Amino acid sequence: MTSATGRDTRFTRLLAAAALSNLGDGVRVVALPLLAAATTRDPFAVSALTACIFLPWFLFGLPIGSLVDRSRPETFMAWANTARTLLLAALALALLADVRSMPLLYAMAFLLGIGEAAYDNAAQTLVPRVVADEKLEQANSALVTAERIGQDLAGPALGGLLFAVSPALPFGLNAAAMLLGVLLLTRIRTEAPPARPQGPIVRTVVSDAAAGMRWLWRARFIRTIVITGAALTFFTMAWEATLVLLARGPMGVSESGYGIMLAVGAIGGVAGSLVTPALVRRFDRRALQITAIAATAAFDLALAVYPHPALAALAWGGTGAAFAVWNVLAVTLRQRLVPTELLGRVNSANRTFSMAAVPLGALTGGVVADTFGLRAPLWMAGIALTVVAVTYAILSRDHTTDETARTPGSDERKVTEPQ
Repeated sequence: MTSATGRDTRFTRLLAAAALSNLGDGVRVVALPLLAAATTRDPFAVSALTACIFLPWFLFGLPIGSLVDRSRPETFMAWANTARTLLLAALALALLADVRSMPLLYAMAFLLGIGEAAYDNAAQTLVPRVVADEKLEQANSALVTAERIGQDLAGPALGGLLFAVSPALPFGLNAAAMLLGVLLLTRIRTEAPPARPQGPIVRTVVSDAAAGMRWLWRARFIRTIVITGAALTFFTMAWEATLVLLARGPMGVSESGYGIMLAVGAIGGVAGSLVTPALVRRFDRRALQITAIAATAAFDLALAVYPHPALAALAWGGTGAAFAVWNVLAVTLRQRLVPTELLGRVNSANRTFSMAAVPLGALTGGVVADTFGLRAPLWMAGIALTVVAVTYAILSRDHTTDETARTPGSDERKVTEPQ
């Protein structure tokens, strides 16, 4: 399928599969912690569940990227979601039989985390194979929108309602959504990747992962994007992790009011992803990236100066919008500038850095808040991200992203590919 119509059809199926997967993930994001809280009252035991979800990225992120580069991404995604479907169905059946324990939940969270890492990596690798180059921003915008709606808006609300009826229902729905997504993915077909060197699978996968990291380290522009994105995540998590204490304490926000604040943030993320294609048509991509970082810094500093519920809602929503703009542009640049045979590994490296930034940023913010007060993480994030915005502007000035965007039939990957 090389015609424009074929490409559109394949992306439509990918988008529908992504929407189903994200809706299921959003349901599980709420249901799994609720199940843990219903199983134990130990705060550390409950928090360890989050660590089990993120741990696969640290352990398997780079090897997964190597495996994605060796296969058709749609096949990799289908197998990942098939495995997650079976795991979720097994968990739903266990709950119906009233079998539950924290070790069971830890194992499920860890295995589901592996599947999510595999699916997400392959999905970003698949997009440039089924979408015309000039439509990449539009395609990534649609995927980010589906992610924000599914994981932050519709999914959590639905997950809470279903869990109140029966703890097994959210996981059953999650399994059904994954299965439908698999059926859609089986209707997508791309070209097979080039043959890889033969040899012991472990040794060749490790070698491939190392080659991907070497390429990334030498590709200055792509490396700058990856590190900047990790810094943006780190400093944002530093204040978001303690926002609940600031809101429920000095700001006097009620529990329901805090929920509304989070909903505004999700709406901001959806809005940001929706408007990004229109912004790209009017403004330089590099300028948009710098503006997104600077906007997060401005929101952080404003809330540090005046911690008011209305401003907190605006800061949460504005940060969500800025993150969406940055993510759409960063993903699109990687898809355009990274060689096809390395894209899976570079995507994995990016997500590994980002996933590491989440817990590290949250822990750092907690220490700073405990030592200097609840506003301190906001001051730290605002000042640091101002520096990040200026640094990115300097480091990326030789790479005007509009000039390096590919046009059909060209090969601008040489712009950032190390010699």
